[in-house]
Amino acid sequence: MKYCFRFCFFLFILILDCRNSDARQQPADTNAIHTWLKIATQKLDANEPDSAEYYILKANARAKELNLTKERIKCLGNYANLLFSRLRYKEALQVSQEQLSISQQSGNYAGAANAYNNMSIQYRSLGQLQLAAESMLKGIRLIEGLKDSVNLRKYYNNLASVFLDLGDARNSLYYSRKSVAIAMALKDTLLTARSMINLASSEVLDNKYDSAIAHLKQVINIAKSKEDADLLLYSYINVGEIYNKIMQPHIAITYYEKASAMLKKEPNTDFQMYTDYGMAYSYYNLNEPVLAKKYLDKVIVPAGELMPKNDLKEVYQLGSKINEQLNNASEALKFLKRYTALNDSIINEKTQKTIHEAEIKFQSSNKEKAIVQQQLLISNKNIELQKKNRLILISIVAITLLVSGCIIIYLIYRNKNQLIELSLLKAQIHPHFLFNTLNNLYALTLNKSDQSPGVVMELSHILRYILYECNTTTVSLEKELKMIERYISLEKIRYGNHLEVNMSLSGNLENHNIVPLLLLPLVENAFKHGIGKLAEEGWINISAGIKDNRFTFKISNNKLPSADGNAQRSDYGNIGLYNIRKRLDILYRGKYDLKIIDEEDVFVVVMKIELEPNKAGRM
Repeated sequence: MKYCFRFCFFLFILILDCRNSDARQQPADTNAIHTWLKIATQKLDANEPDSAEYYILKANARAKELNLTKERIKCLGNYANLLFSRLRYKEALQVSQEQLSISQQSGNYAGAANAYNNMSIQYRSLGQLQLAAESMLKGIRLIEGLKDSVNLRKYYNNLASVFLDLGDARNSLYYSRKSVAIAMALKDTLLTARSMINLASSEVLDNKYDSAIAHLKQVINIAKSKEDADLLLYSYINVGEIYNKIMQPHIAITYYEKASAMLKKEPNTDFQMYTDYGMAYSYYNLNEPVLAKKYLDKVIVPAGELMPKNDLKEVYQLGSKINEQLNNASEALKFLKRYTALNDSIINEKTQKTIHEAEIKFQSSNKEKAIVQQQLLISNKNIELQKKNRLILISIVAITLLVSGCIIIYLIYRNKNQLIELSLLKAQIHPHFLFNTLNNLYALTLNKSDQSPGVVMELSHILRYILYECNTTTVSLEKELKMIERYISLEKIRYGNHLEVNMSLSGNLENHNIVPLLLLPLVENAFKHGIGKLAEEGWINISAGIKDNRFTFKISNNKLPSADGNAQRSDYGNIGLYNIRKRLDILYRGKYDLKIIDEEDVFVVVMKIELEPNKAGRM
């Protein structure tokens, strides 16, 4: 449950700025809009959501009719909040997307940041963690520029929650600590307590249980002093979760009983659901499956309707374990299948990789801004030392520094995304064939084969090319293809007579350049995902040529036929092809064509690129 507070905590931290009313005098129609929104809030507090929805939609219709952008953003924010509280996540997401569009068109950066935050929370509740992380990072970038500490704390806290779902202790700790630091700087005790809940969960993920319990006990004291019942319930449930984690279920039960006592006085379906789950988990740890199943049965129905997917999957996992203790194999298997299907739908390797790439870009952006700011600060200090005696010179220097700083910032922000992305893509290209070649070489030397010196020489040529000659922007097309030939000769040693490779070259290849290591992943792909899986003989056909400055590279190979066509195709949707397409988009946008043909037993890639002839080619 990766700490059961999170769904409830979403509702707790979803504080929308849209409820703030404008203190200035408004026209009659604008006052009517604010009055309807106020009535909607009162209806929500009175647990009359249908009436609240009526007044919000009425206010939004009037704002749209009068083209009042600010009021529309406020209405849409309130409506998204209402839909989310009623678990209508997809509808809430659509409303937030509309709020984002209007905010961007009107230049309302605060409204756009708020929309990104809400979209992230809605994506997370739908189990779409990749989109949740991307939306939250966009919101953080906007709010940092606005220097809005209150919302920045909230956004950091929400981003930490996404990394908690991903099981990423390092990043969840990093962002939850930033959230706590901002709350403490604001000297807001309640905000500090709310941020500490995520910090404690992150510490549990990092196996720092004592620290997590200490932080949650601080939250309990704050909740009691502020008479905040919701915050106190979060704390009791989370402390119980930790004691179950460290196999002290007797202590865990005492905290869940405290939560149950509060819920008897003031019932709440969400808190009751997580409390019952915690009791079931505790009795499972005590090896009392009958009592555990009693509490689990209370959870199953409301969990299926109310819990976010990331928490629901852990309910199913616990159901499987409890039924195993009861020797009920068929029920255990049903729960296990539900858990597996839900877990696979939430997170996979591609989601992890994409989110971490986005987070790396965000961190790199922050470092670049910090360097520029530090340089400007040093320059300003030097100017102050000369202020008394060199006023005219200082003015000139100050203007020069200002212009230079603006140019530097402009260049950094213009090129940073492509530079970071290219660096990441190029870093993924590594000669995995090196390990195979070294193994082959080891076998040849044991047999004292005459092929050993030739293998070493070919390998040294390839490594020299990759390590030294690929540091430039482009390389000779002839050299790139020569490296491909050497790579193939090394791979043929591994496959011997079981592999037939045909390679044909045409045109003036020496007169054109290409970005380095663009072709290698295609050839690696043919060996790794095609030939490498064949039990019988395989073949690879390669043709490369230049005609009228248009370079065409075609590679085809046979592969293992599969009864499940989708499974086979997923093997070919690997980093190599993704890497090439991304690099082509950046470096040859509008000048390339990439076609992939995936048949039952044949895989073909055809790549065409418009290349400029080099200087030697023009002479």
